[in-house]
Amino acid sequence: MKHIRNLWSILKQEISLWKNEKKDLITGILYIGMITWLFYNCIVCMIFLSPFLFLWMRRQRTRREYKKKEILRKEFREMMLSIGNSLSAGYSIENSLKTAKNDLLMYQENSMLAKELHLLINHLKINEPVDKLFLDMAERVDLEELYQFAQIVSIAKRSGGNLIEITTNTIEHLSQTIQIKEEIETMTAAKQMEKRIMTMMPYFILFYVRIANPGYFDILYKSFAGMIVVTISLICLWIADSWAERVIEIEV
Repeated sequence: MKHIRNLWSILKQEISLWKNEKKDLITGILYIGMITWLFYNCIVCMIFLSPFLFLWMRRQRTRREYKKKEILRKEFREMMLSIGNSLSAGYSIENSLKTAKNDLLMYQENSMLAKELHLLINHLKINEPVDKLFLDMAERVDLEELYQFAQIVSIAKRSGGNLIEITTNTIEHLSQTIQIKEEIETMTAAKQMEKRIMTMMPYFILFYVRIANPGYFDILYKSFAGMIVVTISLICLWIADSWAERVIEIEV
């Protein structure tokens, strides 16, 4: 029965991933279609721009992974706070993990770490070492902070370290990191909005001119020199968008 639940969980993740990929594919096709209509006035040119569809999907996948990591990092902080409070109150590690799982489900109904904690608790019942379980969990989740904590727990188990003190220090360090990230996001929120507006503005201007004054860009669409000009302009727009994206991304 447990294997069936695990398979069902994996299947749901694959379905969710497929839905996101399908959405990105449709959005990318519409985006390339808009580009070919605005810059080349030729839908057939979509064939030549189709390789950029893979770059678009990879970029969207990277953004989803980044957002997923941020959610996991916040869930991990809540998990550590709950475990630290439970251990300080004299709970066993198993009861602390159960409490943390319930707290995560209250924090977010579809918590990813709550599902991982459920698996970890089930393995604890058959007397598997908690440090090994944390390491396995860190590999599945692929979260750097969780992997560091799992290594610290493993070292503490071998050397007889104070798990409560280790948990408290980890919580303090993680909270500071997440707080700095949130402050940076708050300070750069206005710049991110400006970046989105400046990125979309050239397309809106082209769209407005084409609708308000049909034929205005015909000289660009019907001459070889015009095609070169619009191609260079399009490349410059993409380079500027990529450069602006890197400027506002600040890693901690």
